[in-house]
Amino acid sequence: PRYYQLIAINRTIDAIARGENRILLVMATGTGKTYTAFQIIWRLWKAGAKRRILFLVDRNILADQTRNNDFKPFGTAMTKITNRTADKAFEIYLALYQAVSGTEEEQNIYKQFSPEFFDLVVVDECHRGSAAIDAAWRQILEYFHAATQIGLTATPKETREVSNIDYFGPPIYTYSLRQGIADGFLAPYKV
Repeated sequence: PRYYQLIAINRTIDAIARGENRILLVMATGTGKTYTAFQIIWRLWKAGAKRRILFLVDRNILADQTRNNDFKPFGTAMTKITNRTADKAFEIYLALYQAVSGTEEEQNIYKQFSPEFFDLVVVDECHRGSAAIDAAWRQILEYFHAATQIGLTATPKETREVSNIDYFGPPIYTYSLRQGIADGFLAPYKV
């Protein structure tokens, strides 16, 4: 991991060890949020601190890229929830918010799991659906309220109606676009 990813990983592991259950990481686009999430999950999983993990994304391509790239070392312990079916034989679950929830109760397949099933829920792009109090995606997080939950975003939302900080708390680590450019990990841009 790069230096800033190590900081994010270590701060997250330390926060979980202290018993914090809601954690927010803010990292600029292109700085390796998924890789950082893998490192956090891998360490907690290998240590036996978190045994069943749900990684939520909002686009199919993100789930597939995650499964085939950064999360590949999980091998047969990992599955992607598809076809609105929940197989409880795995330890690492990748899922689209939309694939596990819906407007009709029978579409809410996340309820096929008990509320205590997952030890850890990681929400990629948490500024989207999980930030709004009345969002269907937020209902998933509230259903698995006993799990440690980590929100990842490059652009946290803070308005009167929507707030990542209200749910996850203040970021335990922020790696900004400006810092990424200054460090040489991101290209400068022109508007």
